[in-house]
Amino acid sequence: MARCPKIPMQEPQEFTRGEIGILVYLHFNSDSVTSGDLSESLSVSTGRVATALKGLEKKGFIIRRTDPSDKRRVNVLITEAGRKLVLDKHKHGIERMTKALQKLDEEEVIEFVRLVKKVIS
Repeated sequence: MARCPKIPMQEPQEFTRGEIGILVYLHFNSDSVTSGDLSESLSVSTGRVATALKGLEKKGFIIRRTDPSDKRRVNVLITEAGRKLVLDKHKHGIERMTKALQKLDEEEVIEFVRLVKKVIS
């Protein structure tokens, strides 16, 4: 019987895409929302949002507070550490994109911009 070659395990990610998505949403759209608002806005199940929020809270990137005007409502707020993480990831993404685009000549950059505009419009 043939054996499959071993594939090295990847390092576990520090954050899931769902966690990063929630932080980005909170940073750029709203400082305080409910988990239901996040679920609806990000088109993610309430269970997945709850799991992501638990991880983010444990890491210190969000806090949950009971709404003083409605004790049944729990608001999710981004912390300063969460804001810093979003800005650092954003800066890193721009640096990576800049480095990647430097490999293109002027004509290729123009074509790339044209295609991106077509895709997002």
